[in-house]
Amino acid sequence: MTLPLHNSFPRPAEPRDVGAACPHCQRPIDPSDRVVACSACGAVHHEPCWMAHDGCGTYECAPQRRVLSVGQKAEIQITDADLVTAHPLPKTASPSAAGFSPTPLSSHAAGGPSGQTNRLAVVALLVAVAGILLVGFVTGIVAMIMAAFALGQIQRSGQRGAVWGLLAMLLGLVDTVGWIVLLSLLFSRPDSTVALDDFPLEPPNLDNVQPSIARAMRANVLIKSSFPVTGQAIGSGVIVSQHDGETLIVTNRHVVDARFHDRGASDEIPKTELTVQALRQLPVAARVVWVAPDGIDVAVVSAPIHSENAEAAPWNDSPPPAMGDDVFSIGNPQGLGWSHTKGSVSQIRSRRYGSREIALIQTDTAINPGNSGGGLYDKDGNLVGINTWTNDKRMSEGLSFALSFASVVELAPPFVQDR
Repeated sequence: MTLPLHNSFPRPAEPRDVGAACPHCQRPIDPSDRVVACSACGAVHHEPCWMAHDGCGTYECAPQRRVLSVGQKAEIQITDADLVTAHPLPKTASPSAAGFSPTPLSSHAAGGPSGQTNRLAVVALLVAVAGILLVGFVTGIVAMIMAAFALGQIQRSGQRGAVWGLLAMLLGLVDTVGWIVLLSLLFSRPDSTVALDDFPLEPPNLDNVQPSIARAMRANVLIKSSFPVTGQAIGSGVIVSQHDGETLIVTNRHVVDARFHDRGASDEIPKTELTVQALRQLPVAARVVWVAPDGIDVAVVSAPIHSENAEAAPWNDSPPPAMGDDVFSIGNPQGLGWSHTKGSVSQIRSRRYGSREIALIQTDTAINPGNSGGGLYDKDGNLVGINTWTNDKRMSEGLSFALSFASVVELAPPFVQDR
């Protein structure tokens, strides 16, 4: 019999030993067992286990007394008793089954601890609210940028405040758009356009009007063009020829051609839906029959006008106007048909179109949208120009320009050939 190690001797199990697991067999100590207590670590063993293994089986004592010889391999033996006492480990739920997402490594890098309200979202909302009173097209953009960053932080860190971020984004957009619209209205002149239907013509009593003005009134027509994108456009025109039931009317090309671009248009005749209304007549369908070359803003329209109130304007019967001469215009400003305005020639200028040079008549006659294509007359009622441009009324007044009718005649339009 091998002597017990560590000066440990067999003895009956004491009450304090009962239930302790033997380090060798892992079975609990019973009151009837004989045991051996290790004097080094105090572990209690079954006497047979102690004798069979030559001493203590705890981790603290066993390595000290079990010295392997050189070349001997360590072996781990599992006995039947070990298998009987073995128990499987409890099952743990996998992360996917538990339904949780990984926790960020650093809550500070993600914008703060999870569960807290994101401060940037709150600040963005305050900036957006301030934009209601301040210049919002600046603060609104700032609020939207801050809200975008805040929503990104919230998504990464699981913080609260997504509602505040979305509200800041929406309110910032409203601030930006609203202030842009408001400022554009404040710094632009209100639209004061009126319609002919709002101010109908009284039955014209041309007997009480100067003959030169009366004839110019009979030569004026109201032109309405239907454009596919911009809608309906209103302009003026001048009757210059009546022959075999066909009436030829001269006007500006931009009145009848939605694609016209000054100095950049082709010579192709536009197919625009037009109506022409003469004095005291219903509108009739019309068509464009000629456009000026080289992008000059002149066109000729043909319409079936049969009325004793319509009369061609006299032209080419007087010398060109000079600076200081009195002139008047007949047209349809803002849709108010057959309106008369008076002024004088400010200067005679010119403009080059390719190889052509066209004379321009600068006047201080009141010209407004709707006068385009209408006639400019000298004091005797002779047609001397076609009203074409006016300067922006927000910048200046009394700056209007008409294409010299003598220059238009030199382009050989159809009514010249019929004369």
